[in-house]
Order: sequence, then structure tokens, then C-alpha cells
Amino acid sequence: MVSFAEHGTIAPEFEQLLKAIPRPDSANHGLKEYRAALTNLPTFPNTLYTGPKDCDTAETKIEIGDGTPIVVRVYTPNETSRAAAGNQLPSILFHFHGGGWVGGTIDFGHPHCLWFASHNVVVINVDYRLCPENPHDTPHNDSYGVYRAVHDAAVNKEKASLEKWGIPEFDTEKVYLYGTSAGAQIATACAILDIENNRAGVIKGLFLHGSPSVDAHLFPTEKISKPEDSSLIQNKNAPFVNQLDLERYTAWRNSPPEADKYFSPLVALSDEELKQFPKVYHEAYGMDILRDGQLLFAERMKELGVDNRVQIHSGYGHCMFSTAWMLEGAKVALSKLEEASRWIGVF
Repeated sequence: MVSFAEHGTIAPEFEQLLKAIPRPDSANHGLKEYRAALTNLPTFPNTLYTGPKDCDTAETKIEIGDGTPIVVRVYTPNETSRAAAGNQLPSILFHFHGGGWVGGTIDFGHPHCLWFASHNVVVINVDYRLCPENPHDTPHNDSYGVYRAVHDAAVNKEKASLEKWGIPEFDTEKVYLYGTSAGAQIATACAILDIENNRAGVIKGLFLHGSPSVDAHLFPTEKISKPEDSSLIQNKNAPFVNQLDLERYTAWRNSPPEADKYFSPLVALSDEELKQFPKVYHEAYGMDILRDGQLLFAERMKELGVDNRVQIHSGYGHCMFSTAWMLEGAKVALSKLEEASRWIGVF
């Protein structure tokens, strides 16, 4: 049994930030109010990192296997970043935004996408369809469909398709997935789908940022030394995602109540499939209700020989450094992300 409770003590600068910003009472909020709040997240004050200028961005639509057009934003490294990388073919990274499967936009991860593009990485930021208007598996099926469409076009030398989408030539052996919160579940599910489709090894790395690795009602409480140490208890009233928020997101997602390997890989994914995972970089937050599920998933990976690294942002709330780049802790997070990116091979 383990305990990660030590990471739940609030960081002083995070405490000061919470005093300076309003904390809305979401008790009476419905889906409309949640979506409005999620849409406003990209406007969170950002004085540390406004994004590099050495990439170009454009939005387009990519048709997935069933013919549905999915909106994406393409980030293309320009001459500056290509030259800095020795003019080698860029790798490609597919980014999946957060928002509890029911909200959020491609603006949510925009700074991270710009940052990767500045390191000679082509980034495809996917605007997948949302729940509850769509079935629970739509977000990860849309995202996997975009990955397959782009990668297949590149492997099969379908230059007309890539040119239509505005996607430059990239190294088809250097494919990576990045997801924040619900987007981390999507990235994990895409890796599972790839294994199921006998394409293990094509995706070379996952970046899982604040990942919901197990549904709360399936959490293996027996693995935590004391009930009160569990992040589900310790952080049930934490800012940004509390117990009520998590229950509502899960309900709106409307997935089956039984253990599903795509949403609860910690307890439902087979050892044989998990052993085939690529390298994984976990970013977890000490004051996050999802903390323990992600950290236990990382431990399970380690036990099965999956090469993974863990960065715990002690004392900060759920996915804080996807928006609050002005904090000192964000500088550490960005430095660690660069180290992890070089280790995982994305640049």
C-alpha cells in the first residue's frame, strides 16, 4: 500500500493565486455554465509565455474513417525552428485538449502546441466532438481517426491529401500523443486502439497531463494505505475539479458503469496490452482529485516494464500549468517538459 498525500499540501504561490481570483460556486451550474467556464480557460492570465513566433498555424478539416470531418489546427515549424534542428524532418504530435469530455476547445492547449512547434515538431490540435450530444467513445474515436488519416496519408505518400490539409512532410517513425485531463484519457485510449489494430510501435510516446486513469467508482482503494490519504478524499473540495465536478463530467460522458479499459486502464486494461505501451511522461498534480489514479497507473506501468517518467507538481491544482504559466512552478514544469521531450524523443 502507498500514500501520495504528502503532495497535497498547498504551494504558497498557488494559495496566493486562489486568493486573487474568484472561485465560482458550481453547485447550481448545468452543462451550459460548465462549457462557458471551460471556453474561458485560455484567457487565464499568461504573462510568462505568450508563445514563440517561429511557426505557422492554420485550421482545416480532416475526414476520419466514417467520413466525418474533424476540425484541427495545424502548427507548422518555420525556417527558424527547422534550421535550429539541422533541417531534419520534424516529428509529429497530436494534441487532445481537456474539458471533461463535454467542453473545451483547441485554444485550451494552444501555448503548449506553439512551444512544441518551436522545437521542430508538427502539431495537430484536434477539435474532437463532445459528449453528451455524442456517444461516450466519440472523443477518442475522432482523435484516433485523425491520427490514422494523417499517418496513413504520409506513409502512403498521398501528397495531395497532406497538401489539402496544410500538413508538411514529417518523420512517420516519430509520432507522439499529448493529452490534458480528459485529453490524457483520449491519448491513452488512442494508444490502446493502436495496439488493438496491430500497429504497436508506431506511436512512440505519450504525454499524459493530469490523467483520469480510473473512474472514481472503480478506484482501487485497497492500494492506498489510509482512506483519508486518497486523493478522492483529500482533494474532494480542491479547486478547478472537485468531487461534484468529476461526478458531473462522468455522468455527462454517459459511458457504461462497468470497468472500461479506455476510461479505467488502471484496473481494466490487460497486462499484455499495457506491456506494449510506448514511453510515457506523466504530469500529476498534488491537489488534484485525479492524482492517485494516475500515479498508481504509472506504478503499474513500471511493474510491467513500460518506460515511463513521473513529474508531480506538489501543492498545485488540477492541470494548473496548462493555463497558469505566470507562476514560478510553471517555469519548473516547462523545464521538466523539455527534459522529458528529449528523453521521449519528440525532439
